[in-house]
Amino acid sequence: MSAEEAQRFIREVWGLQGAAYAVVGLRYYSRLSTLGWRKFAWDDALMGLATLVYTAESVAAYFVVAYWKGIANNGMTNEQRATLDPASEEWLLRVNGSKTHVIGLLLYTTLLWLLKGCWVMYYSRLTEGVHNMKRMIFWATIIMPVSYIACLMVAFFKCIPFDRQWQIYPSPGNQCMPAISFIQTIFVMAMNTATDFYLMAIPLPMVWKSHLAWRKKATLMIMFSGGFLEMAFGILRCVSILTGGDVDSAQSGYWSVRESFVSVVLTNMPMVYPLFKSAIDKSRNASVAKSGAMGDSQGYRLGSYPGKQIPRSGNPPESIQDETQWGSREHIVSESNKGPDVGVEEASTGSNKQPQNPHLAYDEKTSQVAMSHRHQSERQRSPTREIQHQEYHGHNGIL
Repeated sequence: MSAEEAQRFIREVWGLQGAAYAVVGLRYYSRLSTLGWRKFAWDDALMGLATLVYTAESVAAYFVVAYWKGIANNGMTNEQRATLDPASEEWLLRVNGSKTHVIGLLLYTTLLWLLKGCWVMYYSRLTEGVHNMKRMIFWATIIMPVSYIACLMVAFFKCIPFDRQWQIYPSPGNQCMPAISFIQTIFVMAMNTATDFYLMAIPLPMVWKSHLAWRKKATLMIMFSGGFLEMAFGILRCVSILTGGDVDSAQSGYWSVRESFVSVVLTNMPMVYPLFKSAIDKSRNASVAKSGAMGDSQGYRLGSYPGKQIPRSGNPPESIQDETQWGSREHIVSESNKGPDVGVEEASTGSNKQPQNPHLAYDEKTSQVAMSHRHQSERQRSPTREIQHQEYHGHNGIL
């Protein structure tokens, strides 16, 4: 690796690191300003840990290039291995480079699965009360740690004894060359791709079936489809290592850092995007901002509604709701909800016009009694929603 290439990569590493810090900082600012630190969830804690791991991964990539000249125990003929002096500088660079590659790969894998854990925790809040999503969340809590452990087992047991991963002579074999190990590169890529597909399968069907304006639906579909971009970077990393890793051992570090950066940004996007949306909305005039905040004619929405209280009706059987930064409450309702619960939701969020039939007299006292009985019945049917209403109404005063 030339000095110019090394400097270019070092600038890229720290540039991506700074951008990632900015995105994570915006996430925490958004959470604090909207909910307060008492409302921090498990995914917020996992993101803090993931940021530390990402920093360590970037430092490892920096050492591979800046200190160990981008070389490891691969890219050598048997004759070169036999003649290389163990006391030479090249021997030291190759051994330390291989060790750092091992550390970097473990950090890379750990970071990706920590971010997957953030998604699982986020989706568990987003789909709370959605009966047919509970099973998917449950299996996600099983699949993610099991797949992570499987990746670690490949990393530790693909080469036995473990210290052969920095052996120079004799050649330890491809499985013991951490910079270009076929089995580890392909296995991690396959697990990463499969788990990303599973995670995207949680919100996308609900968004697709939801009663949302097409622009909002398209925005959500794009945001929750970010896993495709991450998978593309993972595949590019795999291809670059398998095709050019033996010539340039630092290929693993290049693409690991890039994929990690993309993953960090995508994972924080649901929390950061509303900040930009709010800034855009504030730049519009009041009438445009008001019309942009309204839902469709059926009363289904996802976002904040100044001046409107949270309805106390029961949750539709296929709705997504949360307190995250889409507003004080997130709500996506499926097209398939055509039962009585949907009518309740529409009644509580749609028009409150009086009956138009002249033969049906509107008695205010009777209506109030009926509404009181209906609210009492709904609170008995969904006490969790009543508690949530009191909590959020007390916290924000708006929906």
